[in-house]
Amino acid sequence: MFNVFKVRIYPNQQQEIALNKNLGCARFVWNYYLNKTNSQYQATGKGMTYCQMAKDLTQLKKNTDYEWLAESTAATLQQALKNLESAFKNFFKKRAKFPKFKSKHKKQSIRYPESCSLKKQRFKTPKIGDC
Repeated sequence: MFNVFKVRIYPNQQQEIALNKNLGCARFVWNYYLNKTNSQYQATGKGMTYCQMAKDLTQLKKNTDYEWLAESTAATLQQALKNLESAFKNFFKKRAKFPKFKSKHKKQSIRYPESCSLKKQRFKTPKIGDC
């Protein structure tokens, strides 16, 4: 059985900055691997799997040009890759449209798998803290 909480938080300024970094990093990972998967599919006829994207993500985070990705929680970046893989699966099973690139000017969301806690009206997330 899954426990899912949908919460509205009111972060202070420091938490808002950290949250925006997480949102931006997750959006970048989605867009980067959507583009990379599309390019690979056009070149070879096969896209990337989640495992391939996750391996590549660890190498990407070690790259000096993308070391800012380490400021975000690894779980949210991996969840963005899982969401992308799920979007492709739904497209190929004709349950959804082709995945689109994400924009910071539209609705933004991230998922924290199993790393958050909700106690006594306090919501705690990794690298952001209590909200």
